[in-house]
Amino acid sequence: MEQKIVLTGIARAKGKAEGEAAVNRQRMGWAFNHVGNEDGIVLVPGADLQGQSIIGKIVVYPTVMGSTTGAISLYYKCTQSHHGPAAIICQKVHDIDISGAIAGGIPAIDSLNEDPILTIKTGDWIEIDAPKVGQKATVTITRKAQATAGS
Repeated sequence: MEQKIVLTGIARAKGKAEGEAAVNRQRMGWAFNHVGNEDGIVLVPGADLQGQSIIGKIVVYPTVMGSTTGAISLYYKCTQSHHGPAAIICQKVHDIDISGAIAGGIPAIDSLNEDPILTIKTGDWIEIDAPKVGQKATVTITRKAQATAGS
């Protein structure tokens, strides 16, 4: 049994994407010392996603950590090394990540009607439809129902 949850937010970078969610409750950045350029592995000590690959994932996090090099790094991961995320969802997408997502050709969504950190779980299947920057975007979450005790 699957459960579908549909959220609406604002597209900060347009596009369509789908993939498995990877949720990081801490702020994160895209610089080479935060996420590996050539392997997509999260390197930040103490991060929920530390040691995990974000390649092709829908990465969910509060907002940016780090400097403007994150924009260049996100672009590089998405278009050059092909070790970047399929999309990003934040409580608030910072301008650094907006420019990196636009240049990288991936959707970036924020201002959802529910907190994405609390609503989306790592492993959920996410579909994003963000047709126009600054306009409504739809995030569809498909969660496989967990077996309950005694079932």
